[in-house]
Amino acid sequence: EVTKRSIRLETWQKIKDQKLTPLRRFSVFNKIPNYIGAEKAAELLAETEEFKKANSIKVNIDLAQEPVKLEVVKAKKTLFVPPAQKSSNVYAKIKNCNPDEQDLATQKKIIKLQGEEDTFQEIDMHGIEKLDMVVVGSCAVSRQGHRIGKGNGYVDLDIGILTHLGVITKDTLIVTTVHDVQVYDTLPENLFQTYDLSLDLIVTPTEVIRVSKRLPRPAGIEWKLLSSRRLEIVPVLKCIKEFEEKSGKEIELKAEDTDVESYQQKSRQNKRSFRRNQSGQRRRRRSDRRTSEKQHNGDADSHDEGGEKTDGEAAEGGKPGGGRPQRKNRYRRNTRRSTNNTGESAAEKSEGEEKAGGEKDAGDGDGKKGGRDRRRRERNPKNDKKGGRVERDLCIRVTNIARSMRIKELKQELRTRDCNPNFITWNGYHGKCYLHFPKKPDQSDDDAGAELLKQLEDLTLTVTPREKEGGGEPKQITLKCEIMKRKEGGGGDAQTATNGTVLEGSRIETTDVTAV
Repeated sequence: EVTKRSIRLETWQKIKDQKLTPLRRFSVFNKIPNYIGAEKAAELLAETEEFKKANSIKVNIDLAQEPVKLEVVKAKKTLFVPPAQKSSNVYAKIKNCNPDEQDLATQKKIIKLQGEEDTFQEIDMHGIEKLDMVVVGSCAVSRQGHRIGKGNGYVDLDIGILTHLGVITKDTLIVTTVHDVQVYDTLPENLFQTYDLSLDLIVTPTEVIRVSKRLPRPAGIEWKLLSSRRLEIVPVLKCIKEFEEKSGKEIELKAEDTDVESYQQKSRQNKRSFRRNQSGQRRRRRSDRRTSEKQHNGDADSHDEGGEKTDGEAAEGGKPGGGRPQRKNRYRRNTRRSTNNTGESAAEKSEGEEKAGGEKDAGDGDGKKGGRDRRRRERNPKNDKKGGRVERDLCIRVTNIARSMRIKELKQELRTRDCNPNFITWNGYHGKCYLHFPKKPDQSDDDAGAELLKQLEDLTLTVTPREKEGGGEPKQITLKCEIMKRKEGGGGDAQTATNGTVLEGSRIETTDVTAV
């Protein structure tokens, strides 16, 4: 069965499949689609005689119609846009938007009502002006002038309000700009009601379609199709209703807004269906994972040479693969733990004790942990940590670092001085960094520090200020270097030789400069 909804879905799918949207990371469904070529369609509309004759033009808020607003501003015509959300006014009039004095970014802010307060004026039902042209967005249109929107009915209602207030007359043209794939030769007549608006002009990036015979338009507001909740959504309706009732007219509303109810109900049903599908997929993945684990355990834990049963067979009275495997953790636990265990690990056991312990010790949790840490240290002996910090022999603090300075500039200067630290702890944002050096076994801390300070004497770098800091000419900056003395008791931490402050724990960047 052909319905408005099926036509919308067909159109949205064509736009998606043909990749006609400029921002593909956003969905085109359930909205007036933006499309590639909207600027070309707006330029083509601006070249028509109908546009040139019009003085007051109202353009809807859809993104695909934003180029049309810019063309209206460029032509220095009076532009009207919908008012702010939940406003009781009819529309907003754009003011003080001069394309000769303002750049494109400022113009876009103004036409979206995001500019200064003096760039727009909202007009109520008592100060309205007639319109020569109204430009709306569409999901699908026909060459006979039929239009299908995104399904909420707000554009049809807006046209009915403007017709009721006399803003839209028989001389007002209703125009839309769409992509060529949104244009149908014909659409079924039985899909359209008396409140559906019709079009006079359809503009695509490649052609201008003029409707030869105008279809019936909404005669005004059909109160019997509106509920009290719809009046809360569109405040101007409430103002019109109160004005009409004061003049003695009786207005009867619909008891229930069935269109909105059904729309919300479908949305909730779709969300529940999506959650059920997601839950079913997770259950299937867990089941598949357990099955694969059972098969793996069955292959790996088969009967040994002595004919003993596996753990699963023993648990289930001899049934193969009987025991339900323990579910693995979905997320990896934090592995940054201290290796100072109170219990004796397998790494600390003697070789003879490990052999005597057999499978019992191999399966112990502490043994696994100790073995893992031992293997890690064997792979990279530099990473043997004590107290959470890699031990370094000597540390020199470098201060007076400019924010625009880069660590690579410091590395280049250190290379020229034949000064090769093991690590550089960079905290340039706060104007400092730390150089970590190895020390010869037979050399004292004082001698090694004095030798390094001599190498780093008069450490000067050329820095060019960044543009966001004002720019300027390159300048010479002399860095200050001082030795960091160890804390009493060791532990790899250090303190300054002057004020005794420990290395700061703010956000820093540690760089391995072994290649230096």
